[in-house]
Amino acid sequence: MRALYWHWEDENVRCDLCPHGCLIPSGKRGLCRVREHVPNEGLEALTYGMFSSVAMDPMEKKPLYHFLPGKPVLSLGSVGCNMSCPFCQNWHISTWVSQIEMSYIGVDELISLAKKYRSGAVAFTYNEPLICFEYLSDAMPALKKEGIRTVLVTNGLINSSPLKDLLPHVNAANVDLKAFDESTYRKLGGDLKIVQSTLKSMVSCNVHVEITHLLVTGINDDLSKFEKMCSWIAGELGKGVPLHISRYFPAYKWNKPPTDILLLKKAKEIALRYLNFVYLGNVPDDCDTHCPGCGKLAIKRSGYDVKLLAVNPDGTCPGCGSDLGIVLF
Repeated sequence: MRALYWHWEDENVRCDLCPHGCLIPSGKRGLCRVREHVPNEGLEALTYGMFSSVAMDPMEKKPLYHFLPGKPVLSLGSVGCNMSCPFCQNWHISTWVSQIEMSYIGVDELISLAKKYRSGAVAFTYNEPLICFEYLSDAMPALKKEGIRTVLVTNGLINSSPLKDLLPHVNAANVDLKAFDESTYRKLGGDLKIVQSTLKSMVSCNVHVEITHLLVTGINDDLSKFEKMCSWIAGELGKGVPLHISRYFPAYKWNKPPTDILLLKKAKEIALRYLNFVYLGNVPDDCDTHCPGCGKLAIKRSGYDVKLLAVNPDGTCPGCGSDLGIVLF
């Protein structure tokens, strides 16, 4: 499949999809591993329609706690990533190891699968979906035309022009905001300003946004920087954006101890000074939703068992009318 967003520079091609701007010689691939300069042809999207993982997940697993709570979502992942986090939880697919098997799922087949399993939403997840831009460009409008919601679970590392093309077709996104300083982001192969811009664009386009922050021992566990991040989220995106602070466990190339539970709880205390909805991930019994106005228990969660207790159809609190930012339908 011919890729979108690239141009020739002499005998090389320059990829314009993400801020890396890879200059790719003939026969080579970009940092994401899935966009290749085919001799005499140009840039090809190698993994168009190719998926390594397909599953029916709870929406809460994305994690999305305020978007279609308790509903199942058809979830698909391919291979490759345009970042290089040493603690990657899905490194087998993000690095595209040779043992990974993939199957082709065309857009029409994807729609049929969603209908077969009565899934009102499709999530592109597991690896970085934005590097499969061409497939998203075809699949997302087609899904929305059929009344099927679309979800991105993403690192947000994409240039503004391709993002602008996608956003009208995106219903919800969980964005992994990995750190809040440029030097750490560069070490992880990313760009903080680009991710901030992505988040602001999503919110301005009325995409339902939730944020995940994996608190990694020895990487981003400075709580002063974490507090600056929370302040930025509240000021630029809104106090109602849910923040998921997840516990890290050793994986891939990073063997530091798991995130200290006390540190996670302190981070949650800090976040609640700025944000209305803060959850701890990979930690039992810390995932209920309370109204920020009256404290009423709105959603009770036990694992992936979800009970809607006090939420109006429009996502507000029946007790005090506060906006819970919950999309039920």
